[in-house]
Amino acid sequence: MAAAARDKGAQRPHPAVTAVLLTVVGLILLAFPVALYANAAAMIDGYRAANGQAGIPGTATVESEYDNRGEQVCTGVFTPADGGPAVETRIEVSGRCEVGEQVEARLMEGRQSPFIGYDRPRAWAAGSNDWAIYLPLVILFGLLSLPIALFLAMLAAKLGKRLLHGRSTPEL
Repeated sequence: MAAAARDKGAQRPHPAVTAVLLTVVGLILLAFPVALYANAAAMIDGYRAANGQAGIPGTATVESEYDNRGEQVCTGVFTPADGGPAVETRIEVSGRCEVGEQVEARLMEGRQSPFIGYDRPRAWAAGSNDWAIYLPLVILFGLLSLPIALFLAMLAAKLGKRLLHGRSTPEL
C-alpha cells in the first residue's frame, strides 16, 4: 500500500503540460535577444546622433517638458536644416530643458520594434548623454541572452560533430 502511494506521488506531469511549459520558457528566452537588439540599436543611434556622426541636422524647439519617474522628458518640434517638413518628436538635451529653448540637434528615425517608443523619431542635441540610459538595459538583456546563446552553441557543436564524425556507438 505504501509503495503504491509513493508511486502515485512520483508520477510525471502530462506531456502536454511539459510541452506548454517548455514553449513558454523558450518564448521568454527568445524575447531577451530581441530586447538586447532594440536597446543596443537605440543606444548606438543616440550616441552617434549626439556626437554628430548620424542623423538629419537641424534645430529642435522644446514645446513641453514634464517629469516622468525622476526623468525629465522634453518634447517639441524638429526643423531640418535643409528646410524639410517639421517633425513632432522627443528631444534629448544635455541637462534640463526649458520650454521655448532651441538647440542644434540631429534627428534619428525610430526603428521597427515590438517595444513601445523605439519606433518614434528622436532629436539628439549635441553633447547629450541621454543615450547612456540604455547601457544598463543592454548589459541586463545581454546577460539574460546568454542561456539561449549557450544552448545554440552547444546545439551547433553537437550537430557539427555529428556531421563530421557520423553517429558513433557509446563508449563504456
